[in-house]
Amino acid sequence: MKPAVSVVVPAYNASRTMERCVESLLGLSGNSPAHEIIIVDNGSDDETPEILRRYPGIVMVEEKAVRGPSAARNAGVRAASGDIIAFTDADCVVTPDWLVHGVSPLADTAVCGVAGIIKGVEPKNEIQEWMNSRNILDAKAALANSFRPYVQTANAFFRREDFWKVEGFDTVLLCGEDCDLSWRILEATKGRLELAPEAVVYHDHRCSVRGLFRQSSKNASASAHLAAKWGDALPPKYWKVSVWECLDLMRSGLHYAGASLPGKPGRERMEAKLDFLHRLGRKKGMISSAWQTGQYGRW
Repeated sequence: MKPAVSVVVPAYNASRTMERCVESLLGLSGNSPAHEIIIVDNGSDDETPEILRRYPGIVMVEEKAVRGPSAARNAGVRAASGDIIAFTDADCVVTPDWLVHGVSPLADTAVCGVAGIIKGVEPKNEIQEWMNSRNILDAKAALANSFRPYVQTANAFFRREDFWKVEGFDTVLLCGEDCDLSWRILEATKGRLELAPEAVVYHDHRCSVRGLFRQSSKNASASAHLAAKWGDALPPKYWKVSVWECLDLMRSGLHYAGASLPGKPGRERMEAKLDFLHRLGRKKGMISSAWQTGQYGRW
């Protein structure tokens, strides 16, 4: 029987989380629509391919020619048979009725994309606990984006027809590809994006200081890369906003310095440190991507 839904998961050196992800997908409830599970190995050099071969219930696709999650996801959709594509990531665990709730809004033909909720897994340390508390991947915030709403690919649903109508993910974009795809589908279909609050996945956030800093930097760099592609369609970033961000970074740094004084609680010091590094990473991402793309106003 032809699957109604194709679940596509890009994977690169995902051996730490791959097994939990696959088992959660294989454990989807019996109420779920007919579906197939497609995992795209993007040229991993760890144990990811060996782990995937243990599961005959999945379709394993290889995309070695072009690195990056966009290319991997496009390869997965090319191999897909379902009319609806459900995206999640290799560091995510889906809930049993994820597909039931994620697919449901697409029964309305005016809905062109669906965003599910992304929560953090049970924290392994203070860093993941901090990221969970800040709701780093807030689907509601993405749908309330000041330019246009978008869905995050850790938990997203689109029709396959609409996906190819805009030629899939832009593999040139280094980040912000989920924004770009959502915006192009909105333009092409004149539809709307919908939130599915009961379609929940749990994301295994970065658990090191370095990982937090790099993720914050990458996320913030999306603005300049998107501006380079969308040009004047994207509202400008006013210099007052950049100045305020710098002042906020300084304030956060002073708070961290104060929390590091002798006698201060260790938890307060750690939270102040992570707040500061998150802001520092974001500002670093803004400045470096503005320089790389020539979008100097995006610093």
